[in-house]
Amino acid sequence: MLRKIRIVLAALCFAGITLLFVGIGHGWWGWLAKLQALPTTLRVIAEASIGNIAVLLGIVLLTLLFGRIYCSVICPLGVFQDFVLWLRRTLGKWIKPLRKRFKYNKERRWLRYPVAALLIGCIIADLQLVIGLLEPYSAYGRIVRSIAGGGPAPLLIAAGVTLLVVTVCAALWGRAYCNNFCPVGTLLGCISRFSVFGIKVDEDKCGKCGVCSRQCKASCIEEGTLKIDRSRCVDCFDCIDSCKKGALSFGKIPGQAGKDSVDGADAGRRAFIGTGVLLLSGAAGTGLARAQVNKKVDGGLAPIEPKQALEREPRLVPPGSGGTRAFYQSCTACQLCVTACPNGVLRPSTDLEHLLQPQMGYENGFCRPECTACSEICPAGAIRPVTKDAKTLIRIGTAYVNTELCLAAKGEAGCGACSRHCPTGAISMVDTEGVRRPVVAEEQCIGCGKCEYLCPVRPVSAITVKGLETHISK
Repeated sequence: MLRKIRIVLAALCFAGITLLFVGIGHGWWGWLAKLQALPTTLRVIAEASIGNIAVLLGIVLLTLLFGRIYCSVICPLGVFQDFVLWLRRTLGKWIKPLRKRFKYNKERRWLRYPVAALLIGCIIADLQLVIGLLEPYSAYGRIVRSIAGGGPAPLLIAAGVTLLVVTVCAALWGRAYCNNFCPVGTLLGCISRFSVFGIKVDEDKCGKCGVCSRQCKASCIEEGTLKIDRSRCVDCFDCIDSCKKGALSFGKIPGQAGKDSVDGADAGRRAFIGTGVLLLSGAAGTGLARAQVNKKVDGGLAPIEPKQALEREPRLVPPGSGGTRAFYQSCTACQLCVTACPNGVLRPSTDLEHLLQPQMGYENGFCRPECTACSEICPAGAIRPVTKDAKTLIRIGTAYVNTELCLAAKGEAGCGACSRHCPTGAISMVDTEGVRRPVVAEEQCIGCGKCEYLCPVRPVSAITVKGLETHISK
């Protein structure tokens, strides 16, 4: 029964998060994105609000009570691996080589802990590229985004490599990726060693047949001794269903809660356990501060030349992020805001410094003042929630006119689209030497890009928006 309940909950979470990444249901189950462990930790570091701290402590408490059930229910990359395993078992009914069983493997400390330590170091050093590549939720987001909507070559390559590695590991060795490469799994495993509830063995009923060990996709049940490495157990409950004598059950672990069930725990590993717990719960206590272009036609006849994607310096980042530095310090490049943006303003960066992290551009649309989709869905706190009224008072950039390209400045009296459509009235047409040309009042411009998007000049608009390093609230 426990296994069936887990599968149902995992399927619901997995389906909801997958739909989010294809742009469906942001208003219904967008909260699922806010339950992811590492984005939640980064969100707490960026803004130690009561809600963020409560979610983080909830994940820690859930793991401390029940072990790594997070990895089998909430983490989409973990559930994806279970899907690959289910597919392997299903095909194994007809394909004999796929009927391979699992076997117990010793913990690969030499691999697990250095990868987790690398993640912690990157968080301290603000190396978001490495964090984004290691973080399982963001990795799954890139996979779905690449399959559903394509993207630039770096995004497709990163997603393809991750998909290949995770699929091969799952098909051949079960949860090997979770227990060797995933730093979130390792850090949660440090806590789950001390879990109050977990898989336990009734030695009076056990016949030591080894079926549970061969069914364990985490390879953490030692055949013969029945020792369970609780740092690697993901609470899938497959072993309970496989035991024909009912010797396995899930309940309160007898003896001292969290006592290591694997011999050889040394002082160095225990020090790392403290570091892992500190990362997940200490951040909550301290609150550290810190597209493709669509082809269009004019009236269905003449093709319109697409606008060119510009490299802006400073970059444009969404309202609610506070500015470029704050945004890129917290963003894990999960692509959820790119998917959620209804106006095609956000796209993955292709430069090495901010590889795969979103940037704004107005070649496909503009940032509508009434739209707050990206701030509502961001799981890492890189874009904080803003109201529609507050957004109209945030300056993320400033528009500048290139008089050499501007049609009005060249004497074409019919233009003035930028002035007519500016939502804040920051652009006015001023007579200069007998020519009416646009002039921007910088203190009124919020950088929404409507003027740039609607400017008829192509491929580069005559009026373009440059970002502000630090956003200004009017």
